[in-house]
Amino acid sequence: MFYHVQLIKGILSPNTYLYQLTKAEKITGLYIRFLLLMAAGAILYLAAAYTGYGMDIVSNEISNVSQQELETKKLFLGIGKVVWGIVFSLLIFFVPAIFYWTIMDTEFAKLLVMQLFVLAVLLIEKALTLVLQISFGLERVSSPFSLGVMVQYLTDNRLLIQLAGTITLFQIWVIFFQYMNLKAFSPRSPKWILLIVIIVNLVGWIMTSTIYYLEFEKLI
Repeated sequence: MFYHVQLIKGILSPNTYLYQLTKAEKITGLYIRFLLLMAAGAILYLAAAYTGYGMDIVSNEISNVSQQELETKKLFLGIGKVVWGIVFSLLIFFVPAIFYWTIMDTEFAKLLVMQLFVLAVLLIEKALTLVLQISFGLERVSSPFSLGVMVQYLTDNRLLIQLAGTITLFQIWVIFFQYMNLKAFSPRSPKWILLIVIIVNLVGWIMTSTIYYLEFEKLI
């Protein structure tokens, strides 16, 4: 049985997608859609740079450098954002798939399809967050999709706030989606699969929140 990757249909009809992918012996359309999503990721990060988000390091130097030097720095930071958008897509697409493949008895190609849908959802989240930032000036941790707003009322700890801002409705969807896929693909215990999925995503949240806490993204 062939499975031709269709992102929109897969997101809107997850049960049909999962049944077809489970039965599939050959998968088509995977890498071309990944390239399209990777291009979309690069464009999103470039759009964020164009609108000024993540460019504070340049804005703070307006009065200290010449206009030509300022424009040069903006250009290089913009290029850095595009590169980071590509790297982000590569990390989301390959790293979890490789990890799950090493510890679960399932096909690598099916794990890549799973992560393709995860990447699509995370890019949708990125796009919606960018719209909120542009429209209302909201910071990432103040997104209505995350726990960041609630945690800001409970503590002033920036690292905890960044961590809470990383845990969003979209991230919860990712956990549920990966769990359902891996449960269908792997003979492992569902409880064991759920534990592994939670740990993998928790590690990702901690790494992401630490990057934002250190404001590393502003340098790229």
